[in-house]
Amino acid sequence: MGKHVQPGQRSKNARPSRGRPPLDDSDRQRILDATAAVFLEYGYQRASTAEIARRAQTSKQTLYALFPAKQDLFAAVMRSHTDRLFARHAYFIASDKPPAHALAEMGRMALGLFRTPGFLALYRIVIAEVHLFPALARYLWDACLVRGYSLLAEYLRSRRIGGPDYRRSARQFITFILGEFVLNVLLNPDLALSDRALRTRVRRAVDDFLQLHPPRLPGKRR
Repeated sequence: MGKHVQPGQRSKNARPSRGRPPLDDSDRQRILDATAAVFLEYGYQRASTAEIARRAQTSKQTLYALFPAKQDLFAAVMRSHTDRLFARHAYFIASDKPPAHALAEMGRMALGLFRTPGFLALYRIVIAEVHLFPALARYLWDACLVRGYSLLAEYLRSRRIGGPDYRRSARQFITFILGEFVLNVLLNPDLALSDRALRTRVRRAVDDFLQLHPPRLPGKRR
């Protein structure tokens, strides 16, 4: 009869577990940084997972374990930008800030994404290659935009702004914020938006949105 091993103890004859230990945050960030660099250099179609693995100093096996397809890698890089905005969702829900102030902060963060060179360059890749990879665009739509609309809709519902279709109200808000700016920045690489201009644009957009959808008092029906 074998020797009894207490829970949490390892038998002397037990084989060590195989495989690479789970990646920590720095390892994952190194992979995302390498992924972004390869996509920006080669575009989506010509980028290879082998080159990404080489630059990230990891194996293709590890890469595929984390990101089974190339579109998963691309989406992860895009989400690394949008998640900074989404991570503030709980704060906005719990905050006692007036809606105009909270929506202005959300708007500045959303518009600020398109002032980030890395995000804008990746966004241009999607636009340029969407006809070749429509599944990628749909994947990013679900992973980034739909998630963002859902979180914003939850905030609007909590403050009784817009509705009854709060997702529609969320889409309207983002349209007010971004407007023609995205098209302008895509067609004009030299376009620059100062901090002052950004804040002014967002403030006006929030004012227009709240004029269309003024917050309703509790118990008041539309």
